[in-house]
Amino acid sequence: MFVTILFGEGGMEMFNLNCKLLNFIHHLKERCGLDFKDCVDLMDSSGQVMNLEAKQHSVAPASSVLAERQHYVLLRVCRDDESGKRKYVPLLNNYNQSHPELIELLKKLSNPNKEPDRTVKRGGRQRSKKIFSCDKEKLIK
Repeated sequence: MFVTILFGEGGMEMFNLNCKLLNFIHHLKERCGLDFKDCVDLMDSSGQVMNLEAKQHSVAPASSVLAERQHYVLLRVCRDDESGKRKYVPLLNNYNQSHPELIELLKKLSNPNKEPDRTVKRGGRQRSKKIFSCDKEKLIK
């Protein structure tokens, strides 16, 4: 049982899932050249974040969180000083060239409150309809 982690300049490393999650995260940071104090996470190919930050001290098996034979992108988790919200920074360089499918997934991850375009079907035709939320302060600016 293994997973492939994408990071750096097109780097890929395979990791064994037959270990405790605590050890998996420690080994991940070590092999990817990160500081042990860094908070990291992984994003799967559908754009879902695995939320490793909350499980970093877990003794549950890594296979209980990660799916075998899957590819994950390594992310650094930062806190925004003003809002306190989590911000994810991909640690895969030039992903827009090597993995263009990740561009939209990372945009969604960076702007989780932004609603995507919705397709509305009327009279046999499909139209794209954007849903906007109105905020008086934003309208004045």
